Amino acid sequence: MNRYDGIIIGFGKGGKALAGFLRKNGKKVALIEKLDLVYHSSCLFINIVIY
Repeated sequence: MNRYDGIIIGFGKGGKALAGFLRKNGKKVALIEKLDLVYHSSCLFINIVIY
């Protein structure tokens, strides 16, 4: 079983900002997005699992 410090629903502006903040602070993050295509992503989000 995977364990995360934060699970974020939605890859909108708020979700991306929160995910980046948590990763910069050493947290393990999972993002859940309903769309098949995640757009405008950035290399800042390496090590974030997107479901």
